[in-house]
Amino acid sequence: MWAMGVVTFGSIMYYIEEDQQSGFNSILKACWWAVVTMSTVGYGDIYPTSVPGKLVGSVVVFLSMVFMALPMTIIVSKFSRAYEEMKEPNAMVGMAEEHVSSQLSINGKPDVETGNKTDSNNKNSNNDTAL
Repeated sequence: MWAMGVVTFGSIMYYIEEDQQSGFNSILKACWWAVVTMSTVGYGDIYPTSVPGKLVGSVVVFLSMVFMALPMTIIVSKFSRAYEEMKEPNAMVGMAEEHVSSQLSINGKPDVETGNKTDSNNKNSNNDTAL
């Protein structure tokens, strides 16, 4: 799609500026102008001098911003979101390990029934039972 824009706008610019002394001597040079303009580099070595050429140049800059720069911000935004989501599971693993290690008893076994820490002498040392 980008190559089609380069050839199309390069050819249009050549035919608009061919009578002017602006440097558009061939369609290839006009395509070079289109590449530089559409990539928003803008070297300034070739530029339109006629009013219709300047109008076409403005359209090319606007369309290149819409079709190139705007999608780049969307791509970077999606990449940033994916990177943050990729970091979250690693953080969740660390939190889960801390949670499991906090529920281990002295002898290294979790108290599955109550979730309390137990020691080897008193199975439910944190729960008081009245008889």
